[in-house]
Amino acid sequence: MGTVDCEVKNHIATVTFTNPPKGFLTSDMVEQTNAIIDDLAEDENVRVVVFTGGLENVFIRHFSVEEIVSWVPDMKERRANGQPDPRFARTPLRMMWEKIDNYRKPTIAAINGFCGGGGCELALACDIRLAGPGDYTIGQMEILVGILPGAGGTTRLARLVGTGKALEWVLRGRTFYPEEAAKEGLVHHYIDGNVLAAAHEMAREFLDKPAASLSAIKQVLRSSWGKTTADGVDEEGDLFGNIIASDPRALEMMEEYIANGHKMEKF
Repeated sequence: MGTVDCEVKNHIATVTFTNPPKGFLTSDMVEQTNAIIDDLAEDENVRVVVFTGGLENVFIRHFSVEEIVSWVPDMKERRANGQPDPRFARTPLRMMWEKIDNYRKPTIAAINGFCGGGGCELALACDIRLAGPGDYTIGQMEILVGILPGAGGTTRLARLVGTGKALEWVLRGRTFYPEEAAKEGLVHHYIDGNVLAAAHEMAREFLDKPAASLSAIKQVLRSSWGKTTADGVDEEGDLFGNIIASDPRALEMMEEYIANGHKMEKF
């Protein structure tokens, strides 16, 4: 079973995702994360939260496709029985990304390996993204298994790099090596060294700054767009739920990906 660990040292919390052998995110890990970040939000001793991966060369590879496939029969049965779907963006599973996006304290993603799908969405929800060296990729590649991002990847990516780039990347399932990601603006900085150490060094910059001001800066900047992130994610989440419940080709592609040992070509 995957674990989410938290260490607090010198007012900086480090949240680490570990799920061997491949580093997928699961619903159980999301529940663990929700509990951790709720506790950290109320802990006055914690000023900054850093997220990173616990496996070599893996931040969060992506959300478990096996688990998404397992949702399909129940979703189809609900629809066949005339039961309305919940807004996918507002289900308990989805609230982890929402909480991080709206967190009052500064958040940093210390990307130290494969960061795709839900992992990339987590990084996009953070205030700052740092990527360390390695032969790994970052991006929203859901279309390669027949679906679309379901935890904010479309809306947050478009707000970060612009709608034009986001459309190309998400439509193609395009991913980037760390240095490429920095050049494209997907991450803030490429770190040619220990990315977690660099994240902690940056986090220390916030320790002598007023917490209330940092929170206010985050609030005003994140609400500056005409359409709220929540509205965009609501629409995306509904589309995601509709695809996995009703598109047989999407299910087929996810099952093919699982059967082929989770091999995915870089675009």
